[in-house]
Amino acid sequence: MKTVLKILAVLILVVLITGGVYLWTPSGAEYNEDEIKAVASEYDARIIRDNFGVAHVFGQTDADASFGFGYAHAEDDWTTIQDVVIAARGMSAQYKGKSVAPQDYLYDLFKVHEAVSEKYDTEVRDDVKAVAKGYADALNLYAVEHPEAVLPAVLPITEQDVLAGFTWATPFFYRLDGYLEELFTAEDKPNVSPWQQTAELDLPDAVRGSNAFAVAPSRSADGHTRLILNSHQPMTGPYAWYEAHMVSKEGMNIAGATFPGVPIIAQGVNPNLGWAQTVNRPDLIDIYALEVDDFDNPAQYKLDDEWQDFEKTESEFRVNLFGPFSLPVKRDVLWSEHGPVLSTPTGHYAIRFSGLQGVGALQQWFDMGKATNMTEWRDAVAQNNVLSFNIVYGDKDGNIGEVYNAKMPNRIEGPDWEDILPGDQSELIWTDFRPLSDMPQIWNPECGWVFSANATPFNVTDPACNNNREDFSETFGIEDRITNRSRRALELLTNDESISREELLRYRADTRYDPQSDLMRLVVDLVSRSYDEPILEDAKEVLRNWDGDTDRSSRGAALAVITGTRALGYEYKENEMDPVEAFRQSAEDLRLAFGRLDPEWGEVNRLQRGETDLPLDGAPDVLRAIYANRDGVADSGSMNAFAGDTHIMVADWDEAGELDLVSIHQYGAATLDADNPHYADQAPLFSEGEYKAMPMTLESVLPLAERDYRPGQTE
Repeated sequence: MKTVLKILAVLILVVLITGGVYLWTPSGAEYNEDEIKAVASEYDARIIRDNFGVAHVFGQTDADASFGFGYAHAEDDWTTIQDVVIAARGMSAQYKGKSVAPQDYLYDLFKVHEAVSEKYDTEVRDDVKAVAKGYADALNLYAVEHPEAVLPAVLPITEQDVLAGFTWATPFFYRLDGYLEELFTAEDKPNVSPWQQTAELDLPDAVRGSNAFAVAPSRSADGHTRLILNSHQPMTGPYAWYEAHMVSKEGMNIAGATFPGVPIIAQGVNPNLGWAQTVNRPDLIDIYALEVDDFDNPAQYKLDDEWQDFEKTESEFRVNLFGPFSLPVKRDVLWSEHGPVLSTPTGHYAIRFSGLQGVGALQQWFDMGKATNMTEWRDAVAQNNVLSFNIVYGDKDGNIGEVYNAKMPNRIEGPDWEDILPGDQSELIWTDFRPLSDMPQIWNPECGWVFSANATPFNVTDPACNNNREDFSETFGIEDRITNRSRRALELLTNDESISREELLRYRADTRYDPQSDLMRLVVDLVSRSYDEPILEDAKEVLRNWDGDTDRSSRGAALAVITGTRALGYEYKENEMDPVEAFRQSAEDLRLAFGRLDPEWGEVNRLQRGETDLPLDGAPDVLRAIYANRDGVADSGSMNAFAGDTHIMVADWDEAGELDLVSIHQYGAATLDADNPHYADQAPLFSEGEYKAMPMTLESVLPLAERDYRPGQTE
C-alpha cells in the first residue's frame, strides 16, 4: 500500500510540475540594461518643462526630438503607454485576463504582427523608422530606470511595437468594432474602440465628437487667420490627449497633442500652419456572408460557383489565471479572398476594411506636422494612410480648408454596400482605393470660414459655399448626421459677417441647445404631457421655464440633461430608457440630492480630479461639450466629467503671418501622478474657459522653465 501511495504521490507531483511548466507565463525576450542606457546616450535631446509642466523637447534631429518626447511622455503616463504596447502585441489577455481575450484574437485575425514584419523594410521610410525607434528607445530607458513600474516581459520595446500600435488601433477610430458588434455574442464583443475607453468610469456609451473652426482673413474682423482645435476625447485612459511641443534642427517645430504610444504630434500647430481632426463615419468596411462546405468545421467557401480553400492559420495567445500563471489558447484563423473570416453562431462572415494591415499612418502624420505650406501639407494628406477624420486646416498665408478624409474603397456602383453582402461574387471584392481628391472638401471658400462638428460634410460653412451631395458616390456611405453643435455653429457664424477673436472664442464655448436638437424635442414632448404624479408636474414646470442653455447658472439644465442622456444616451440618439421613467428617476435623484428639482447646473456638472472639484458649463453635444456621469447625482451627489472638451488650441496668425498660440488641457501635464503639482493645475483655467500661452521657440520657453534636463546623459 505504501508503494502505491508513493507512486501516486510521484504521479501527482509530475502532473503538478508539468502543469506548472505548461501554465508558467514566458519571461519574454532578453535585454541588457547597460546596452539600453548606451543606446539612449547617443541621442541629443533636451527637455524643458514650462511653468505648467508641459514638455518642450529640443533635439538635433527628428529622432532626437522623438526620443526626448518619448521620455517625457513616459514620465507622465508610463502605465497607459505600457498598456498600449501590450495591446500592440496582441498580449492584453496575458496581463488582464479573459475579458480582453477577444481583442487578442482579433489582433491575430487581422495579422497585425505579420503586416508590420513584412512591410516594415519596404513601406516605412528610414526617417519614420528613426522617429519610431527614438520613441521606443526612450521608453526602454525610462523602464530600466524605473523597474518597479514595469510588468514582466514588456521589455524591450521596439520600433515595430510602435508601428503595430497604429496598424491595430486606427481602424477603430471609425468604429470598426461597431460594424462588427452584431456578429459577436455578448461575451465575445471586444472592448477596443476609443469611444468605449473611458477609464475608471467604464461607461459604455460612445463619445464621438470634436469641433474645429477656421476663419480666413476675409471673414475675420481684423484680417487675421484663426484655427481652433477642439477635440472631444475621454479625459483619462489610452485615448486621452497628451500635450507637448517638439522641435528639431531638421525642420520640426510643432505643438499639439497625441495619444499614449504615438511618437509624434497627431494634431497641432507649427509656425506656418495647423490642423484639427474630428471623427467622421464613412463606410470603410464591408461584411460578406460566406457559403461554406461544413458549418462546424469549414475548409472551403464558394466564390463564383467554385469552391475555394480557406487560408488557415492559428491565433495563439495566453490568458492570465493568477500570479505568473496563464493559460495558452489556440484558435483557428481563417482568411478568404475577401479578408479575415469570423465564424459565429449565425454564420461565417468575411470582412474587408480600410486599414487592414496598413502601416502608413505614422508617416502621414509625421509629414503633416513638418509641412511648411499648404501644398506640402495637402501632399502629405494625399498619402491617404490616416483612414478617417474630418480635417480642418489653416495657415499663416490666410488659407483655410476642410477635408472629409477617408481611405475610401473603390467599389462598383449598385449594391447596397451598407448591408451584409453575398460572399460568392468576386466582383464585390474591391482591391484599391479612391484618391483623396474624390472626397468632399472645401478650400478657401469665398464665405471665409469652415468648421466641423461630426456632422454631414455638406453643411460645414455658409450654404452658398457648401459641397453638394449629388456630386459624390453613394458607395462612400457619407453620413447625414446633423449634430446640435453643427446647428449652433451654423447659426452663429453664418450670421456674423465680421468675426472677431472674442466672438469666435465665445462661439467655440457656446452652451445652448438648438430648438431642433434631439434633446429640445424630447423636452417639448415631456412638457406637453399631463402627469398624475406631483413630482412630474413640478418637473414639467422646470423644463417649461428652461431656455436650452447649459451655462453653470442654469436652473433647468440638470433635469433636462440627466433625463435626456438616460432616455437617449449621451449622444441623444439611442432610445435607451422610457422617457417618462427617465424623467421621473432624474427628478427624484435631484430632489433627494439637492432638495429641489432645479439646482444650478454648476453645482451638478463638475470637474473632479484628486482634491480639485470645480463647476463646469456645457453638456453633451453643445459646443462647450462636457460628458459627465449621468448617474452621478444618484451615486455621489454630482456628475464628474469624463469626456468632451479636453485639449484645446487657438492659433492666430496676424496679417504679417506671425503666430499667437494658446492652449488648455482639462487637467494638466502629469497624467497619472496625483502628487505632482501639474496633476490638475490647468483645471481652474479650463473651468473658467481660459487659456495659457504656448511658446514655440527656445528663447520664449526658457523664461518659463521649471526643469531643464537631458535624458540618457550622465551629469
